[in-house]
Amino acid sequence: MKTPKYVAHRGLSMHAPENTIPSFKLAGESGFWGIECDTYCTTDGRWIVHHDRTVDRMTDRTGNAKDFTFEEIRKLNITAGNRIEEYPGLKVPALEEVLAVCKSYGMHAFIEIELFHNDSDLEELVKLVERSGIIEQCCFICFNADHLKKVREINREIPLGFLSNKVPSAADLELVDLLKPAFLDYDYRTTSPNDIKRCAAAGIDVSLWTVNTREEARPFIEAGAAYVTTDTILTENLGTQVK
Repeated sequence: MKTPKYVAHRGLSMHAPENTIPSFKLAGESGFWGIECDTYCTTDGRWIVHHDRTVDRMTDRTGNAKDFTFEEIRKLNITAGNRIEEYPGLKVPALEEVLAVCKSYGMHAFIEIELFHNDSDLEELVKLVERSGIIEQCCFICFNADHLKKVREINREIPLGFLSNKVPSAADLELVDLLKPAFLDYDYRTTSPNDIKRCAAAGIDVSLWTVNTREEARPFIEAGAAYVTTDTILTENLGTQVK
């Protein structure tokens, strides 16, 4: 049975506030192969790490994440998330800060593209990752196939992952062939172990999100899933730093 690579969803987000530097460091300390993070571009062209379309749930302000300047969004305080009381003074991180954490722990980064303003922002995103010094440990994932096609025009080599919460289709396999090197990134609730087997037989890697129990993960692992994205610890080989 193929052993999957484990990816900490928004960092180790069941044990520290999601998409924060502590959550990514905790993933590194716990031995994760990689992390997943969500990115938006500010009005002045900086890429930040945050999940929601708005900052309302996670910070002490309101508004659309992409409508702030970088200076404005850095003034916000993160006030929500798991164990927030243990992590005072948290700020929305810049993507380069998160990549620096990945570099220090030797982790890979699944960088999800959320929203940006124009194609030049997307070009800067790719350049930022190229400058990070760990581009060979990074990939871009996105629900929007057109965004992935634009990234492929900018960089021919970085792996791309097509995110989907729909039932797997033949069109997904065709897209992966067009984008390659590429993989599929499915919501485990809308796919099945048989889907994973079919993709594996076709030479296509599949990542699953977000699986938080060993019982739910096991049939997909047995079917050959390449990556498992999780908020917590799913294997005894990880988690030495989590209390």
